[in-house]
Amino acid sequence: MRVLGLITEYNPFHNGHLYHLEQSREAAGATHSVAVMSGNFLQRGEPTLLHKWARAEMAVACGVDLVVELPTVYACSTAELFAYGSIKLLDSMGLVDYVCFGSEAGELEYLKLVAKLLVEAPEEFELVLKEELRQGYTFPDARGRAIVAYLKSKGLTTKEEECISNIIKSPNNILSIEYLKALYRINSSINPYTILRKKADYHSMEMVGDIASATAIRQHLALDKPVEALKGVMPSPAYDILSKAIAANLAPVFSQHFQKQLLALFRRETPLSLTRYFDVNEGLENKIFQCSQRSENLQEFYSCLKTKRYTLTRLQRIAMHVLLNISRADIEYFNSNSGPQYIRVLAFNDKGRQLLKHMKKTAALPIITKLPQFRPQSEAAQQMLDTDIRATNIYRLAVPNIEFSAQQLEYVMSPVYVF
Repeated sequence: MRVLGLITEYNPFHNGHLYHLEQSREAAGATHSVAVMSGNFLQRGEPTLLHKWARAEMAVACGVDLVVELPTVYACSTAELFAYGSIKLLDSMGLVDYVCFGSEAGELEYLKLVAKLLVEAPEEFELVLKEELRQGYTFPDARGRAIVAYLKSKGLTTKEEECISNIIKSPNNILSIEYLKALYRINSSINPYTILRKKADYHSMEMVGDIASATAIRQHLALDKPVEALKGVMPSPAYDILSKAIAANLAPVFSQHFQKQLLALFRRETPLSLTRYFDVNEGLENKIFQCSQRSENLQEFYSCLKTKRYTLTRLQRIAMHVLLNISRADIEYFNSNSGPQYIRVLAFNDKGRQLLKHMKKTAALPIITKLPQFRPQSEAAQQMLDTDIRATNIYRLAVPNIEFSAQQLEYVMSPVYVF
């Protein structure tokens, strides 16, 4: 058994994901695959287009053998914490041999170089980083500039400098670096691979040919365009699940569905109380408070807040933390308790069943298949589970199918078995 691990959002599963899955299996020579997938809220601080059980079913119907959920506190967090939670979860299964992630770089050499620098973080590098931050750059931009400046001082050639500069500007490369950092930090035996992303960029809005980004697909649906136009950019099983969900009023869900709740929550807060949320510092709390009082929708709110220092992604994540009541203290507490506390199964096939059987002997964490029967063994596990349940209960407010959304989904939905 050679097991491939994947770290995913599948929002929704499209042809690019299928390409990555097939290439990853081939590169690793894998016989089985397991995907760690975000639940109902994402790393960019947005709700998912479709609920987590349907997205997991898409993945298994298209060839993934087992899908487990990345706990909400990591799924809706910074790239560093998202990567740490995902890698730690894969490592805790005790059977994953390889992890393969898509990148714009398509090779590991320079990604590993940057990852090791960030893990070791020599004092000279930290001083360069502090200077870049003093210049007013966002943390990602300041860190990127510091990486290039430090490596250049160590003899980086012009060609290498250009290569690394390009690498650290691309979102999937940045995530790849974080995955490698997490592997180094927990001393994992999992072997990393990276696959060059095919055609569509991460944020591309174009739908040309058979490859489109998930962003383009979501934008297409947000503009109320016909779902039939997505047939060419999604595998048939995934398209069928999405189209049926839309027909049944289970999707799509967007951030705008929560805008009144979010604005109400922000207006309820004070500048002081806002500082309890992760990434709210350096006076941002005052600006959030002021902008919430004069904004009538999320677009106005984010436009009021967004600057070179405060990126849209950071602001959206803060908003989701406020919506889901995830504080800075919560995140620090979970990290101090070794990260993910359980392995939550969302969907599987026959090979996935084999993995689950094997995991009963190898996993360092308890496996949840039926939530009503699960009894958390620690306070950290209980709090993490409470956060996941709360996230789903809030998410279902935006699902237009009242018969579905009125249910306690975390307790009535079971892992999807795909024949």
